[in-house]
Order: sequence, then structure tokens, then C-alpha cells
Amino acid sequence: MSIMTNVETDEDVQLIKEFTLFPILLDMLARDSEELRVHKDKIIYGHILFYLKEVEDAIYPEIQNIKSAMKERDIRVLKTSTTALGINVEYKVRGYVHHFTMLRSLIKAELMTTLMRMRRSL
Repeated sequence: MSIMTNVETDEDVQLIKEFTLFPILLDMLARDSEELRVHKDKIIYGHILFYLKEVEDAIYPEIQNIKSAMKERDIRVLKTSTTALGINVEYKVRGYVHHFTMLRSLIKAELMTTLMRMRRSL
């Protein structure tokens, strides 16, 4: 078993990024599902709504897994703020405070990658 150091690892940052992105993805899915419900009597829209619900249902266990891994690694998100440019995240890894910023274009790309990965697993 590896020994945890006070230095943040790539895995730590990935956990925090996913922990930040999944709620955004849930909000987007809810918004898009609501917009599509206007056309729920059309077959294709019913299929899309079903798929979006499957993705949404798959996200909640992922968030729980991330929370467990963060607790195990002594990682906490202290503050998340949204700006016109993107998202700023302040977090603590094993007692040390760190920050990162994700621009909107990166957020969009990460969310699309996440959706594609989830689509393959569903």
C-alpha cells in the first residue's frame, strides 16, 4: 500500500475535478430534460429523456464513490465559486490548501468526455 504524502497527486486533483463537475452535469441534465419534456409525445424525445435519466441515475453512485475516496485521502473542497470565465475551486489536501480554475471551454470539454464515457458504460 502506498504512503500518502502532503503533496497533492494527479489522482487527488482528478477527484476534486470530478467532484466539481458532476453537480454541473446534473444541473445541465435537469435543464435539458425540462426543455425536452415539451416534446415528450414524440418517440425520439422520449428515448432521449430515458437516456438522460439513466445518465442522471448513474451519476449519484459516482459522486458517492468520489466522496468516499476524498474522505479516505483527507481531501475537502472548501469553496467553489462560479465566474464569467469559469469555476474557481479552493480545496484542502492533507492539511494544505490549494486552488484551481477551470475555464468554461475546459468545463464543456470535460463534461462531454464524461458523458461519452458514461454512455459507453450504460
